[in-house]
Amino acid sequence: MIGGRFPGVLADAARGDAVAIEALYRDTVPIVRGYLAAQGAPEVDDVVSDVYVSMMGSIHRFEGDEHSFRSWLLTIAHRRLTDAFRKLGRRKEDAWSFGVGPGEVDVIDITDIESVALTRLRTSGVMRAIDGLTEDQRAVLLLRVVADLTIRDIADVVGKPETAVKALLRRALASLDRAMSIEGGDDELSEP
Repeated sequence: MIGGRFPGVLADAARGDAVAIEALYRDTVPIVRGYLAAQGAPEVDDVVSDVYVSMMGSIHRFEGDEHSFRSWLLTIAHRRLTDAFRKLGRRKEDAWSFGVGPGEVDVIDITDIESVALTRLRTSGVMRAIDGLTEDQRAVLLLRVVADLTIRDIADVVGKPETAVKALLRRALASLDRAMSIEGGDDELSEP
């Protein structure tokens, strides 16, 4: 978070100041990239680029605090994700198919923290559980947990009423709880 400097950084970025734009980018790209990757965006880096190009095209019209800015940026990300899937003309691919099985984790050359985190989550079964959610459930869960958005902000991002977002979030958490209970149960059964 940029914090108290945010209004000045935003104003400078809207005027095209490269340092301010970089500050906004560095502060928000992990959340935007993480959301898009977890949603199974095709060519994540391309979609991230589209998000920031869109942001720069309309940043001069944005008014609000830092939290609102993040929500606005994730709304853009959600829309660019939808556009990317439409361009493909097919359903999104498995968000977690990295081409490596759980037994092959130790041979991966992991060079960044994101890869480490994804690998640990995949091998613990969390990724399989999240992958079992509906697209809407996955979106609201990630926006709530990863981006730390409020229910109202999530509703704005995904274009659904707050009551629907609450219901989706409840169902997502219940599904994860069931999946992780089953996952844990399987592990206990497979031990000698």
